[in-house]
Amino acid sequence: MGRNIGSVRSIFMHADTADYCLMAFGLLGAICAGLYRPTLLFVVNKIMNNIGSASTSGDAFSHKINQNALILLYIACGSWVPFFLEGYCWSRTAERQATRMRSRYMKALLRQDVEYFDLHVTGTAEAISSVSEDSLVIQDVISEKVPNLLINAASFVGCYIVAFAMLWRLAIVGVPFVVLLVIPGFIYGRALMNLARKMKEEYSKAATIAEQAISSIRTVYSFVGERKTQSAFSAALQGPFKLGLRQGVAKGLAIGGNGVVLGIWAFMCWYGSRLVMYHGAQGGTVFATGAVMAIGGLSLGPGLSNLQYLSEACTAGERIMEVIKRVPKIDSDNMEGQTLENLCGEVEFKHVQFAYPSSPEITIFKDFSLKIPTGKKVALVGSSGSGKSTAVALLQRFYDPLGGEILLDGVAIDKLQLKWLRSQMGLVSQEPSLFATTIEENILFGKEDATMEEVVAAAEAAHAHHFICELPDGYDTQVGERGVQMSGGQKQRIAIARAVIKAPRILLLDEATSALDSESERVVQEALDSAALGRTTIIIAHRLSTIRNADIIAVVQDGHIVETGPHDQLIQNPAGLYTSLVRLQQADQPWKAVTSLTPATSLYLHTTSSNSTPPNSPLHSMPAGEEAATVTSGIPVPSFWRLLAMNYPEWKEASIGCLSAVLSGAIQPLYAFSMGSMISVYFLPDHEEMKKHTRIYSVCFFALFVLSLLSNICQHYSFAAMGENLTKRVREMMFSKILSFEVGWFDQDDNSTGAICFRLAKDATVVRSLVGDRMSLIVQTFSAVTISGTMGLIIAWRLAMVMIAIQPLMIISFYTRTVLLKSMSAKAIKAQEESGKLAAEAVSNLRTITAFSSQARILKMLEVAQEGPIQESIRQAWFSGIALGISQSLLSCSWALDFWYGGKLLSHGYISSKAFLQTFMILVSTSRVIADAGSMTNDLAKGIDAIRSVFAILDRLTQIQPENPDSYQPEKIRGHVQIQEVDFAYPARPNAFIFKGFSIDIDPGKSTALVGESGSGKSTIIGLIERFYDPLKGIVKLDGKDIRTYHLRVLRKHIALVSQEPILFAGTIRDNIAYGASSDEINESEIIEAARAANAHDFIVALKHGYDTWCASKGLQLSGGQRQRIAIARAILKNAAILLLDEATSALDSQSETVVQEALERVTMGRTSVVVAHRLSTIQNCDLIAVVDKGNVVEKGTHTSLLEKGPTGTYYSLVNRQRGLISPT
Repeated sequence: MGRNIGSVRSIFMHADTADYCLMAFGLLGAICAGLYRPTLLFVVNKIMNNIGSASTSGDAFSHKINQNALILLYIACGSWVPFFLEGYCWSRTAERQATRMRSRYMKALLRQDVEYFDLHVTGTAEAISSVSEDSLVIQDVISEKVPNLLINAASFVGCYIVAFAMLWRLAIVGVPFVVLLVIPGFIYGRALMNLARKMKEEYSKAATIAEQAISSIRTVYSFVGERKTQSAFSAALQGPFKLGLRQGVAKGLAIGGNGVVLGIWAFMCWYGSRLVMYHGAQGGTVFATGAVMAIGGLSLGPGLSNLQYLSEACTAGERIMEVIKRVPKIDSDNMEGQTLENLCGEVEFKHVQFAYPSSPEITIFKDFSLKIPTGKKVALVGSSGSGKSTAVALLQRFYDPLGGEILLDGVAIDKLQLKWLRSQMGLVSQEPSLFATTIEENILFGKEDATMEEVVAAAEAAHAHHFICELPDGYDTQVGERGVQMSGGQKQRIAIARAVIKAPRILLLDEATSALDSESERVVQEALDSAALGRTTIIIAHRLSTIRNADIIAVVQDGHIVETGPHDQLIQNPAGLYTSLVRLQQADQPWKAVTSLTPATSLYLHTTSSNSTPPNSPLHSMPAGEEAATVTSGIPVPSFWRLLAMNYPEWKEASIGCLSAVLSGAIQPLYAFSMGSMISVYFLPDHEEMKKHTRIYSVCFFALFVLSLLSNICQHYSFAAMGENLTKRVREMMFSKILSFEVGWFDQDDNSTGAICFRLAKDATVVRSLVGDRMSLIVQTFSAVTISGTMGLIIAWRLAMVMIAIQPLMIISFYTRTVLLKSMSAKAIKAQEESGKLAAEAVSNLRTITAFSSQARILKMLEVAQEGPIQESIRQAWFSGIALGISQSLLSCSWALDFWYGGKLLSHGYISSKAFLQTFMILVSTSRVIADAGSMTNDLAKGIDAIRSVFAILDRLTQIQPENPDSYQPEKIRGHVQIQEVDFAYPARPNAFIFKGFSIDIDPGKSTALVGESGSGKSTIIGLIERFYDPLKGIVKLDGKDIRTYHLRVLRKHIALVSQEPILFAGTIRDNIAYGASSDEINESEIIEAARAANAHDFIVALKHGYDTWCASKGLQLSGGQRQRIAIARAILKNAAILLLDEATSALDSQSETVVQEALERVTMGRTSVVVAHRLSTIQNCDLIAVVDKGNVVEKGTHTSLLEKGPTGTYYSLVNRQRGLISPT
């Protein structure tokens, strides 16, 4: 029980003093609103006795009726205040608490250490879910479900108090039956709590699959992995589906079991008649007491239906509270520890032992010792996976060593204040992380209070200022999600500017210039050299060019330092590991005929790879973001019937569910009719006659109880089956459709990974609620209203006409509330998507945020994103309170009118007292049903938005059709690629043409290398061949046919891509390599053969679990080189006719590169291959080298023929630049 209280407390843990005041007033309003109905019944008690008395004619009768009707009007006016308080206060505090919760959760999430994400967070999907979906659930519960629960609870208690005040004998007999009313609710709450928790866990598996696929969409498309991904997603949805059916049964049992109140009424009828016959009780009082107790019991029904939402909110609250309360081992908020006034920058690793927490069995460092003197430049070299990047991670305290210590100026770093320690270091990593904001904002992550002059100076130092100024918006250019609008080189230079502006004491360069072209590298290297002056600098590098001037070169092997010393000293040892690395590079040196360089010379031609990675735009002329706006808001609301048509396969469940709902709806008017009829029984003078009728009605009540139980179980199970099938179907259809959209759609801001995952999770859930819970309630309400109206008109048509005529007033008031809430729901959801997007970015770029201590900056971005919706919610709370107050006041006014007019009809003899009471009870119960249906208006408003969102995706026509059955589907292709007179610009930057009249001919079965400066258009060529984008003008041909005439997925089966930043999926290494296979039937030997060819087999079998080793999200637990080799093995397994290598060996150490390069050369034999490369070793043997400059091919030929052109040749100058960069030592 303590745990449940704790769970409920977790929902309200984000309230401040103002929220507690709002909740106190809201609580007062909800309690008074709950007492409103029993108060009405107390007044009705007197009217009942008047009506049941022998005389219903004369002035005295009319006066009493009029007097009591007037009291009801006063109650109506007074009731506006508590209902306003309930509506306003809870709506207002819900938004305040949810906003604060999102901020606190994000703050807590960003506070966590890297170990937490390695061990506990399966992927960004989990973080998105908590910051968006979980907070939405809690906000909904606080604003609507909690007050509903309080009103029903107060009504329950108030009814029993009034019952004791009216007739204690009957009330005291009825009290023990309360236990029977509470048990179903208690069991239901417990069962739902467990089911909600399990459903969340099960859906997170599917969410992770979706998040990975959408964030790595180019990889999924290039390997034609759409069907595999869809199958995995569908299989993962099976778990939540089964749990949803169980939830339906539990709900049916609980709500049907709550009908035990009907069985209780059977007993109360009999005992009430004894009180009338033998204790002188008045018939009207007996009836009113029994009625008030029955209504009190029935008020638990709607209250209990809110327990489902409360249990979901408790589960969500627990999850959020767990993160908020978790204090990480390495706490970035901990301000304790020393700060050194005059930091010199001496770093020492002393006997460090370390293994990653996620793989404790694999020891990275056993006894790692290294001293880095003050102001010196130290380079770490060694094979991939030897522990170089681990040393940098330990120095920044992303992790703590298991043994030994790391000293800074002789002080152990765990004794230093963490924020201060990290503020002394500037990090530039191999894969730069940028945020979806402007270039200026990204640079300011390094130093928040920097001036514009400092930003420009840092950009100039990083050789970024020139390209930034060429962009239409300059420093205000949006870089897109994860920097997708920038090329690899551009991203890296922005990241260097971010580190340089920090002016750190210690500079950490983890492959800092790996993505730059030769000219940029030379200038940036000079900038880094000048930035490193007087600073302690640690460089991790594969290229000799970056480390030849290092004061100390430390060679790392198997977690040990095996050699240290300057370059000149190490090269003297012929048996040394460093010398063997140099020799490996020397073996790749192809320039001997042209230039004479020493063995120390770096041998890489350095051009950029990701020059034109697509910006955030689709490929049509519509401006970015405009299409999304048109699709989601411009279309009319799709028909609800269209949504139901998607449920057609469940027509049997729908039929049973609707029939059961009709029966459930009939129970209320039949129950009311029986209750109304009992009054005439209590006033019968003949005791025998009274006993006889009492027996009949007692049996009726008991039969209604049995019917209620059976119909509710059938109803809720059937609608759960419909809802769960629809949810699964909608998610599968949405996901399948999303995986058919062109790459440009994913580049739009509105379609970030976080936003799409949020829509997949939320929209389908809201649709399920709409079809399952809401449709069930609508059918039940329609049944109750129809049967009530018909019975009322038959029994007393005059009174029924008046009562039915005023029902629309209540319907209109509830409808008005729906319209008011609708606009709010759209804006609230938009705010959630913004929060979800920020959460996804924050988790993806966690190491960057941690390294730069940028948590406060991210939280400020979240605050800004929520400002608009907060203002909207204030208006919304006022509207909600006023509308609720009016709608409930109208209910009392209608009762006053009913009694006044009923009294008139009685006094004139138009109807009998029995007919009046029957009609009144039947039609009053209808208004109760309408009121309950009205309480779901907020859910309907959200449902309409969800339907629009679902169909916006399902109805969208993709710009590049992946499945056109009439298109050309060749079994084999030769691989002759021709790009003719192509114009191309990304719509986000329509004025910046990448190509204008660009042409190139790539011969079949030959290897063609593309070299050139960053942004010249090399990767755009690969994007056009893969048909990620279509040209604006011109044509791309394959084997003489327009590429647009090919079946897209068949085309991509013949093309294999290895990109610069390899993407792995959460799964085993075996699964990741097998992803490249064109068929599902792949045997182990083929996987091993592909791994051997990519030089990956040896390191894989050295891992504890071998090919069954789990790759975490994006494969981050493997080194860059290991990930790249798995990606190459995946491409080799595809056995495609065209091979596209976009910096395929950039992340490999020299030894691996040599072997992999040989493997790639074997694989490319007889195949068309297009190689984008920095390193000369990758392209020296290519059949054709094309030099691309400013969107044109300026030179082409073989390596030798291009060099023979001499100093006038562009290629020759690139070579000479490289040579100048690596002058002999």
